[in-house]
Amino acid sequence: MIKKQSIKKLTVTRLLQVFIVSILIIVSVTLLNYRSFFQFVVENKVKSVSEIIKAGLTAHMQAGVMDKRAYFLNEIASVHDIESIEVVRGDNVIKQYGESSLPGKKLNGTLRAFLQKKEIYINWEDTKNSVEALVPYIASSSGDFNCLQCHNAEDGTVLGAVNIKMDISLYQSFVLRNSYIIVAILFLLALISIFNMFNVIDRYIYKPLLKIIDEGEAAYLLHKEINSEKYETKELQEVVRNVNKFNKTVLEKEDQLKDKNKQLSLLNEEIESTLKETMLTIGEIEEIRGGDTSMHTRRVAAISTVIAQDYGLDDEKVKLIEIASPLHDIGKIGIADAILNKPARLTLDEYTTMKSHSLLGYDILKNSKRQILKTAAIIAYEHHEKYDGTGYPRGLKGEEISIFARIVSIVDVLDALLSKRVYKKRWSVEEIINLLKKERGKQFDPELVDVVIKNIDKYVEIIKRLSD
Repeated sequence: MIKKQSIKKLTVTRLLQVFIVSILIIVSVTLLNYRSFFQFVVENKVKSVSEIIKAGLTAHMQAGVMDKRAYFLNEIASVHDIESIEVVRGDNVIKQYGESSLPGKKLNGTLRAFLQKKEIYINWEDTKNSVEALVPYIASSSGDFNCLQCHNAEDGTVLGAVNIKMDISLYQSFVLRNSYIIVAILFLLALISIFNMFNVIDRYIYKPLLKIIDEGEAAYLLHKEINSEKYETKELQEVVRNVNKFNKTVLEKEDQLKDKNKQLSLLNEEIESTLKETMLTIGEIEEIRGGDTSMHTRRVAAISTVIAQDYGLDDEKVKLIEIASPLHDIGKIGIADAILNKPARLTLDEYTTMKSHSLLGYDILKNSKRQILKTAAIIAYEHHEKYDGTGYPRGLKGEEISIFARIVSIVDVLDALLSKRVYKKRWSVEEIINLLKKERGKQFDPELVDVVIKNIDKYVEIIKRLSD
């Protein structure tokens, strides 16, 4: 199972991602802007210094003090982070005045190629914290300084160049320092934003959602609606309204379900009641044929139900024996009236025929797929079996006999002994108890005998209540 993340964790993760990317972009743009800015500043400074040098050298030339130009260049180089200044003479000046007596770069092929371009060349060496610029001097007759007064050259001729080397460490330190400040400010803003977002999530999302869950459960149990107006955001108010709609729908469905279940329960009760009466009526057919109105079938059903409960059977099995037991003698409908109603003792053949009612009852009921009729078939088949295996029709023994048949067997005898007939008197409770003890483990299940003896008064009361 995938572990889910909390809203707070997801929000922080996403915010950090956004802030980190934003910081990287902002710092990169800032650094690029700062670099472009100080490059612009440095280029302007180089141009300004080169103009100052051009003006100063022109003045020295016009004043005839060119031997002082070295001092002049050193003075300029001593200020404004300038490491060195060198004057490079072009071909025209060298031809007119010769090579410069000052130390510095001499004209070569590479420098000559740069001068021919008539453009400022700047070489940035960030790792060495320095920049080197080559600024060409181009002859011009316009402006305050007329180069043509001193040089035999045409307008546009490159007279030479100033090679200026500057220290840019201060500029770089400025950029880095400001970059650190910007990053620190951005991180501070990120922390403030995340902290504020925590508060927003906690106040407007997390706690209200938990409250909605709790109130939703309470509203469901109390059949009430949640007040949506106390929530501060439109989204949560909509959530509350949806929860109220959901609860209302569920409660309506539950009420409908309760009504349906009530109707179904009543219908089941009606079906069960009808089924019981039907089974009892069918079971009484044998009594009617034999002219017996002693309600033996009803008493067997009633006492079997109570004994099953006292024995500890579950509710489903108790209900099965209550409905199925009335059919225990259904097979007697296949016995001839002459045998069934014979007032005298039956012959051996007649008794054999009479015993066949167990198999007849089973044959009548065995093909049903209904659990009640399958149980009734077993009871009809086995209620004359004996616990010690001497019963009929199959001579089953002990727990080979169904518990339903074992109960009906003892109830059949119990009702017969407690009922008065024209050919016998009603047995006393003491006589019945003695018989049960005698047949314990023989005809009857020992445990059932114990249950019956323990509750005999209750069963006697049932028989009296259902007697004619």
